[in-house]
Amino acid sequence: ATTQQFEIFDENAGANVKTQKSLEQPAAIEEIVVKATKMTLAEPDCQAVSDGVQKADDNSALERMLENLTVVLDIAENRKNSYDTNNVINDLTGEGSKIWVTRYVDYTSKYGLGFLLSDGSSGVYFNDSTKAVLEAHSNTFQYILRKKIDTNGVKTSEPLCETYSLTKYPEVLQKKVTLLKHFRNYLIEQQNKSEDADEIATSKIVKPNKKNNNIELTYLKKWVRTKHAILFRLSNDTVQIVFYDQTEILLTSDSQYATYVDKSRGRKTYFLTDETVGTHTEMAKRLRYSKEILNQLLNGQQKR
Repeated sequence: ATTQQFEIFDENAGANVKTQKSLEQPAAIEEIVVKATKMTLAEPDCQAVSDGVQKADDNSALERMLENLTVVLDIAENRKNSYDTNNVINDLTGEGSKIWVTRYVDYTSKYGLGFLLSDGSSGVYFNDSTKAVLEAHSNTFQYILRKKIDTNGVKTSEPLCETYSLTKYPEVLQKKVTLLKHFRNYLIEQQNKSEDADEIATSKIVKPNKKNNNIELTYLKKWVRTKHAILFRLSNDTVQIVFYDQTEILLTSDSQYATYVDKSRGRKTYFLTDETVGTHTEMAKRLRYSKEILNQLLNGQQKR
């Protein structure tokens, strides 16, 4: 079998991001370049943290997801002749992932990847592996970077989240805030023109979590581009795989639910069981590919 090659965009791997190539983008995105007026982000100076405790903890959720998915797929394969493909699996409306990426634009050739989430928030995964996310219908945004920690010679890192408003923020963030606003405007404009705009507009808005009176916005933590799909991992540990045929797979952090979006943009959520896999052939194909991407993602991290 041919091994798939993946391009990994990891929050701990800023030094590698600048070598990636971007996909072709619609001409309208060039407006961002004009408005940004030749802004160039600083070259990344953060290196991947090897054998760090934070990195191990970060991987554990993905490892559990991969393990559970592998078990379900293996059971379904061993029992593949015992399922009734005409059986209708109940759609668990209201369950599954509550926040997902609805639209994105890849402009990593200069700045980063912009994203729009289903709760109306928007953000940018910058080329230096920092992130910014802007709350829906608000001027509040959060800026996320990695903070290095050296404890008795053991190097670890943890996310440092800073909250600002579009009218008050450190001068050093001027360029990124400008890009954050332009990416948001572009993505919302494109979303409003799309066929699924009504679906997004009527979807249930998920309010940001509050911890110690501080807002915790969901943001894009990691992404991977492959030949057939793009994987997004959000900060709430939801994994979303968007295939280039417009279908999608979403896996919850506890691996209990899987959401499948078909080519007609129909969205259904199921328990992630062998029965679901065995009776839903199209979903099963994409779950198998999702497993392969997760495996490569973890292997890629471990090599750093």
